[in-house]
Amino acid sequence: MQNKTVDKGGPGLQGSAFHGTSFGARATCVALEGRWQKFLTIAILLNSLLFVRSQAVAQSTFDAKVFEVPPSLSGIDFIHTDGSSGRRYYAETVLGTLAVFDYDNDGFLDIYFVNGAPLLGTVVDTVPRNQLYKNNGDWTFTDVTIASGLGDLQYGMGVVVGDYDQDGDADVFLSNFGTNVLYVNGGDGTFRDATQASGLTSARRLGAGNSFFDMDNDGDLDLFCACYVEFDYSLNKTRMISGYPFYTGPNDYVPTPDSLYRNNGDGTFEDVSIWSGISELKGPGMGVLTADFDGDGDVDVFVANDEKPNFLWINDGHGHFQEDGLLTGVAVDRQGKSNGNMGNDYADFDGDGLLDLVSTTYQDEMLVLYQAVGPGVFTDATNLARIDTTLKAHVKWGVGGIDFDNDGDRDLFVACGHVLDNIRFIDDRTDVKVTNYLLANDGRGHFSNVTKNAGSALQVIESSRGTAFDDLDNDGDVDLVVININARPTIGRTEAPKSNHGYSVRLIGISVNRDAFGAKIVAVSESGKLQSQILTSSRGYESSYGFRTYFGSGTDRLSKYIVTWPNGKTEAFSCDSSSMTLMEGHGQSQP
Repeated sequence: MQNKTVDKGGPGLQGSAFHGTSFGARATCVALEGRWQKFLTIAILLNSLLFVRSQAVAQSTFDAKVFEVPPSLSGIDFIHTDGSSGRRYYAETVLGTLAVFDYDNDGFLDIYFVNGAPLLGTVVDTVPRNQLYKNNGDWTFTDVTIASGLGDLQYGMGVVVGDYDQDGDADVFLSNFGTNVLYVNGGDGTFRDATQASGLTSARRLGAGNSFFDMDNDGDLDLFCACYVEFDYSLNKTRMISGYPFYTGPNDYVPTPDSLYRNNGDGTFEDVSIWSGISELKGPGMGVLTADFDGDGDVDVFVANDEKPNFLWINDGHGHFQEDGLLTGVAVDRQGKSNGNMGNDYADFDGDGLLDLVSTTYQDEMLVLYQAVGPGVFTDATNLARIDTTLKAHVKWGVGGIDFDNDGDRDLFVACGHVLDNIRFIDDRTDVKVTNYLLANDGRGHFSNVTKNAGSALQVIESSRGTAFDDLDNDGDVDLVVININARPTIGRTEAPKSNHGYSVRLIGISVNRDAFGAKIVAVSESGKLQSQILTSSRGYESSYGFRTYFGSGTDRLSKYIVTWPNGKTEAFSCDSSSMTLMEGHGQSQP
């Protein structure tokens, strides 16, 4: 069969101001008076730093394995559903998320799967629900959904976890094809629905990614909620290609503005979408990531938009935001193209001390690796990273910059699976169910495809979406959870080389938010090598994990951590063990 390019979004952006133009031309169109100085600074940095690469020592091998833990051993009997009835409702194409967090504070990370629900025309014997599995610490899990109260019955989209009320346990926020839901942790293994009492009620909508973060540095967690497109059953469309019915794409629907809620510190939130500037623009938002992208001491917001330019909302430190995606270099790829952006992660891939941004994309689009070349300045370095070009044929979703082999650099995991159930009729390069990808880092930000030799969890063929990466057995390496559409999840147990050392860090805020979201951690090895990472509540495809931060050091050992808390204060902590909890105010103050 002759290969054909599939247009996910209808007519696309041909003829728009963003299609086929150079970076300079695009910036000229959007730059406002008073912002030229910033543009010139970016241009200078790009010219001087574009080809600067890390001096880190290259790694020659990848020796980690990720083994599948089957349901018969794990006890995880969750089966995802998209609730489809054969009518191809558009919501069916964009779900599939999860969260990994310690819901009962017993020291082991638990798994929460977000599920679909029966759509119009679907009849089921048993109504599906979200499911929570308690980690027993021995690679077995117990379904505690009913007892916990987290068995939400709506059509689940995005999930984020954070201690919004600062009481020492993790709360859960869900966005749905329906209404928002906030579940507050009672500290006794149970959750209650506090949506209405908190002020987070919403009109029915097609939700997307979310993130807890402190937008105004007042010490509590605010909430950013991306929204996808205007959609309900009456608006649904399908299209015919080569005589077969297909789902439509985001450009067939009207995009919607995102929302921002400020935490009042008393258990309630206030909608500040208009006041903050967030509601000024509309886009089909998907994955959300919050971090200090421009290095000015406050937390900004990146939104991956589907077939539209990405947003990077730059914070003025008081919760007012300005969209600077084009000026910072993360709105489009190096060809000026708006991709079908899905998930994202933020990690230092080339070892230069600056955190880079990766965004997954649709079929016939390479994922984009935005290399940081200065504070708030990024350039598309996908080709320089030597990412396997066979990845381009697939639809890419969850993503993680994870050091699977504990050798001191960040490898790249990418979850793949097509949304079009009839894709085989028009394109033989991909399918609904394909393998995921594991790309090993050589220590300098160059990647090689090690999927075939990386263990049985990488040989699973399903239609994957959300991913999470955490140490589920507390053995010092990072394990894998992948949610698969209309199937069981993939649970992966990682075995890193025993000669390589792995470390984990849990931060506890006192004057800052208790989860310390927004903090930066620099791990210093005995040889003087530095590794940087940030703490954020939302990662990958509309999912939530990463309350612990992980570092590998190869045969070297870590000597200390330097933590810059969200309020800008910096402390040093000696690295006394492989797993540590660091509390604000208990380290050595740094200038």
